[in-house]
Amino acid sequence: MLAGPSREEMSKIESLDLREVHRAELAEVDGLFDVAIPNWYFENLGVGSGVPVGNAQLAERVWVANRCQQMNAQQVANMPLEFFGSSEPAWVSSPDPNLFPNGIGDAIHAAVEQIYGWGFSCQYVTDFYADGYPRTWTVLDSARLDITIENGVRVYRPMGGRVPLDSSRIVQIDRNPSARRAHGTSALRAYAEVAFGLLHSNEQALSVNAGGVPQFYLKAKRPINEVQADKISNRWAEKTAQRGGRPPVLPPDIDAEQMSINPEDLALLGLQEFGSRVVATAYGVPSVLLNMALQGGLTYQNPAALGEMWWRFELRNMATKIANALSAQMLPRGQYVAFRAEDTFAALTPQSSLDDEQQAIETPPPASAQASPTQQASGRLAAV
Repeated sequence: MLAGPSREEMSKIESLDLREVHRAELAEVDGLFDVAIPNWYFENLGVGSGVPVGNAQLAERVWVANRCQQMNAQQVANMPLEFFGSSEPAWVSSPDPNLFPNGIGDAIHAAVEQIYGWGFSCQYVTDFYADGYPRTWTVLDSARLDITIENGVRVYRPMGGRVPLDSSRIVQIDRNPSARRAHGTSALRAYAEVAFGLLHSNEQALSVNAGGVPQFYLKAKRPINEVQADKISNRWAEKTAQRGGRPPVLPPDIDAEQMSINPEDLALLGLQEFGSRVVATAYGVPSVLLNMALQGGLTYQNPAALGEMWWRFELRNMATKIANALSAQMLPRGQYVAFRAEDTFAALTPQSSLDDEQQAIETPPPASAQASPTQQASGRLAAV
């Protein structure tokens, strides 16, 4: 009778299977970079060695993506979450006193950051009331969560783990829900090439600023060979280190010629600004908030108009998505939560409103801007 594989052998087989699945998932994302320009991406970012691209790991490296995620997350998190119903549950103000002792704002910040960075955020219910509705919940780490669809339902496992989590306790919020995926995708997924280009141009700019590109070259007045040229170059480098800022003195048979290449062009400053604007659109953040000048028009002439545009086309959508998920999955019919956004529309000072020339002819912003309440089915309770 043949003996089956041992427990250790089965563990190795399963780990190998997971690696193959992981590689297959990465093939769609970083195959372009491995084929087109493998050296730079492999040496600097590890692409091709198991590191995903176009997700929160990349956002941490690209300054504009990191800043946009922080701005959106802190803006939504600082909007008061208001409860509408008969008895407010504890999670509305403090969902997890251990991990987020400062209250609901920190939990919302973590969730929004994960939604943009990884494409999804999963809230795990840790305690229930007697009626079966959640009392407290926490935010799971999207980077350590493996979500698959098995038999038509989502299955949640810790990365590399075998035992699934209780899916009835999980409230998943996707950035871009789809019927063909188990979870949403990162905001940088379609912008990965531009983000990697920003990393490369930043390194080039650092090299230029650090003197990696000389501003002039030495020209010999008589023919010299390669060995003589190397000796002159090495001698120049030695004397440069010893001069301490004093002006150099050239021999009569050597001239210093100015380089015709503009250092600004070498630093790729124009490319950096273009890439930054493109990446900012992935997060819906107006580029003027990233210290980039307005071009081609005079839009967003006052803070109130800028805040309203940002709210209507990006922040409101994210706030509504979160409020609807919490209302549908954690509250009974007829009760809901909504984010209030008065501060987004408030003038910086009373004088700023008086100085606004458009205020007299334009409709003033609403005093209360709420994310719309979730649509709950009539006669049913949203059960976790």
